[in-house]
Amino acid sequence: MSDVETFSAPLSAEAISSAWLTALISDLSSPSFTLKHSFTDDSYWRDLLAFTPDFRTLHTLSKIEQFFSDPIALARPGRFRLLPIIRHRRISPIKAFIQGIIQFHTVIAQCSGVFTLTQSDDSSWKAWSFVTMMDQLSGVVDRFGAHTPLCRPAEWNTTMEYTAVVVGAGQCGLSVAARLENLGISTLVLERSGAIGDSWRSRYESLETNTPRAYNHLPFLPLPEGCGKYIPCRDVADYLENYQKTLELHVLTSARISAVSYDSLSRTWTLSMSLLGQTFVTVTARHLIVATGVGTTGGALPFMPSIPGKNSFLGSIIHSSEYRSSSCVSTQKVVVIGAGCSAHDIAQDMANHGSQTVLVQRSPTAVVSRQTIDRLLTGYIGQDVPPTEIADRFYVALPLSTLKNSHYNTMEMHAHIDQDLREDLSRHGYLLPGPKDNFLHRLSVRRGVFIYSASFYFLTGIPGGFYIDRGCAKLITSGKITVKSGHEISRFSPSGLVFDDGSRVTADLVIFATGYSKTTIRQVAENLFGPQVADAVHDLGGWDSDCELAGVWRPTGHDGLWFAEGDLFSARFYSRFLALQIMAREMGLLSPDQRTYIPC
Repeated sequence: MSDVETFSAPLSAEAISSAWLTALISDLSSPSFTLKHSFTDDSYWRDLLAFTPDFRTLHTLSKIEQFFSDPIALARPGRFRLLPIIRHRRISPIKAFIQGIIQFHTVIAQCSGVFTLTQSDDSSWKAWSFVTMMDQLSGVVDRFGAHTPLCRPAEWNTTMEYTAVVVGAGQCGLSVAARLENLGISTLVLERSGAIGDSWRSRYESLETNTPRAYNHLPFLPLPEGCGKYIPCRDVADYLENYQKTLELHVLTSARISAVSYDSLSRTWTLSMSLLGQTFVTVTARHLIVATGVGTTGGALPFMPSIPGKNSFLGSIIHSSEYRSSSCVSTQKVVVIGAGCSAHDIAQDMANHGSQTVLVQRSPTAVVSRQTIDRLLTGYIGQDVPPTEIADRFYVALPLSTLKNSHYNTMEMHAHIDQDLREDLSRHGYLLPGPKDNFLHRLSVRRGVFIYSASFYFLTGIPGGFYIDRGCAKLITSGKITVKSGHEISRFSPSGLVFDDGSRVTADLVIFATGYSKTTIRQVAENLFGPQVADAVHDLGGWDSDCELAGVWRPTGHDGLWFAEGDLFSARFYSRFLALQIMAREMGLLSPDQRTYIPC
């Protein structure tokens, strides 16, 4: 292992980080393999392919040493380098860290690691958290450089062969295809809709991203600055369409898959499909990536609770998935049932259009402002922000399991930002949860999902539960939207709704913003490929024993089958690792059981 290369940085933090890296190298080089000089007893190590061909998180020093002893001996890490960007991070008023990034090489790859140091009782600084990740396989040259070359020209035939096929041309599918083509892996994307981006175009017109533009770029092609800070859904759709055209990714739209089979001897998938219901095409590939999502495209249906008396209601009833714009609605009295982001957006749109709007809030909702979201995403916003590649690494610096426990301290640190907002809402009858059941808690725990490596990564779960305010709160506190909270709906009446306390609300239109039926990714697999394939995969979408999401962006349990899922950040960040896993298999770098790397 080589000496540490260091660069200029704030002296105290740089000196501490450099000393820690020296201790780490010494520990890794020890014949008996120990990490006691560089890791705390309560430490975490999350590895994203650097030392193991999977996502693994280990907690406590003894488990880390036991697990990583053999992989590190095989990987022979060296050529360590400390990057000059070192920062202080505080997750509570009394708990602060030093964070930085190192780069290193193994026998098969170039890698990086994000360290989070804390001061021990003996005043030494040790790693409380360490996240290592593979950046690039040795000998593999990126095809997409500064002057982004195009993919190979497509040769459309009724029978085609690709190394990989991606089902779904949303942000995840396109990102994976771009990452694979960047590594020289021929990839075809199949999209059921008539045009790329239609899943965004089909949403209500006022929909915007709740996270800023700088956080939402896909790999190789940033979002145009003209989109504004928060991106309207139609601009996202246009960006995805332009993304495909600029990179010339191979995409077939209006593709309806009619049959899928897998040959375990040749390890090959065969997909049969029709295009526009006319031309029939057969495609073979060694890898099949499902990026259809777990919403309606994955087989989930709009959920509307069963309420007696619907047939007696003289007005109209729709689900939020059918709603497009207040300009398409002429009714004056509207009731929106639900208190998630879509419910508030629709209520805001209707109230601004002049309708008398009632928001039915059946249980408390965690509300945060966009200012709070910006504060949580400071690595991407403001002056002198680092390049996206660096910001992403700092953003995933804490393993998922630590985030489940630190959300309370994080939200408490930012509670003052929204204090007036919460007090005003409460005075107008809006139900808010207690401080421990906060916004981050509802993302990471209550919803049964998580913030995937701190990204706002939404899968199915409890509908609603939180709202990122973009103007609806002001309409509530000014009286332009009435909140009916804390009571269940008993029945419909001819003129509206009757609640369990006997109160009534009149309506011409009732909109159910109550989410979708819960659909697991295993059910997505069954809907697409049948029970035989679905039965072979892991319990996808849930936590595994390492507090990692089972089967998404990583091995599924079925050879050659992969799932890609998440928001724009997840598409950018995790698509790299899915592509590297496929490339490692194509290069023959895995053991027969695919649990370890084979040194070159």
